[in-house]
Amino acid sequence: MAKLKGIFKRFSQECETADRHQEKELETRYYKVSLDKVYEQVKQYFTGSEYEISSESRDHGEIMITRTKSPKMFLIATVVSTRPMHTAVDLKASTDQMVVGGAYPKLKEEILACYQALGREMREADK
Repeated sequence: MAKLKGIFKRFSQECETADRHQEKELETRYYKVSLDKVYEQVKQYFTGSEYEISSESRDHGEIMITRTKSPKMFLIATVVSTRPMHTAVDLKASTDQMVVGGAYPKLKEEILACYQALGREMREADK
């Protein structure tokens, strides 16, 4: 039964992080930096030739991004201050395109690449 669930998940067209996620690498990341610094780092990561920031709301801590490179995807980055100098980043990626072998691994790879880049720029914190 677990294998069957894994096969269906592979073809899922969305992937998101959460505070308590089944997959440890997809848990929310926390940084020991101010909200403004994290928000700017996330924006900086998504300013490139293959990304386009569709919309952003600094008040709500959300950035909507469209990935123009194949497979095209829509990402939402949520940046929230949990306490002073302690900021959380959650990401959600989705696509409408069919991907040979399933879209979920590509979406997960995109999220992990962002977390990895943010980890190089800022110090991670515990929950």
